[in-house]
Formats: sequence, C-alpha cells, structure tokens
Amino acid sequence: MPRRRPAQVRARNQRQPRPTAIHGVPLSTSRALDRLDRPRLSSGSVRAELLAWRRAARQPRSVLGRQYNDWAEFIGPFARDALEQAMHALPRRHRASLRRRIVRYDALFRDKTVNDPTIDPSLPWWSRRM
Repeated sequence: MPRRRPAQVRARNQRQPRPTAIHGVPLSTSRALDRLDRPRLSSGSVRAELLAWRRAARQPRSVLGRQYNDWAEFIGPFARDALEQAMHALPRRHRASLRRRIVRYDALFRDKTVNDPTIDPSLPWWSRRM
C-alpha cells in the first residue's frame, strides 16, 4: 500500500476556521473578509460593528438629538468608520452586499440626526451629525 507524503497529510488535517455569519450578507462576503487577514476587518469584527451601527441608527430621535450624546458622537461614527474601511478593502462583488445592508441604517441615522455646521466638512457625513 503506497504511503502518503507528509505534506499531503498535513494539508488534509488543516481546517479553515468558519467565518462568522453576518445577518443579511452572503457567507462568501464573510469568507472574503477573513481572507483579507486583517484583525480589525475580520468577519467577526465587521459583524460587531454592523450591530453597533444598527443599534445607533435605531435609537429614538430624542436620544440621538441630545447634547453630548455617545450614540451620535462616538459609538455610531466609530462603527461606521470601520464598516467603510471594510467596504473599501473588499472586492467589488462582495462590497455590494455589505453596502446594501449598511445603506438601510444610514438612512435611519440621517433621518434622526441633523448636520452640525461647526464640524470640519472634510470629515465623513456620519461624523458631522448631531
């Protein structure tokens, strides 16, 4: 009986970790995020940032409109920054499915907040809301 080469045995024993499923996004996009090999842009971290952006966007208008509000000033914009980085790093076909998911929450956040004209206009729109 022929013997297998050690490289073949090792290749069969190595398993790829399962990507974290992101609700509403195909599993191929999660795999593409994991292939980027960036810890900040893994499928698990993008899932967490998407959940944080969703929570921020779903806050009531009365909460988002308060002065010195963590949801509108820190939590939401930091999560949206990470999601934007992920979209720029992904290939075009995988980017579209993630963008469709994010656009829904962008619209909610824009409807519940107003533009702050005193903030630097070179910042992204989600960082200039209050």
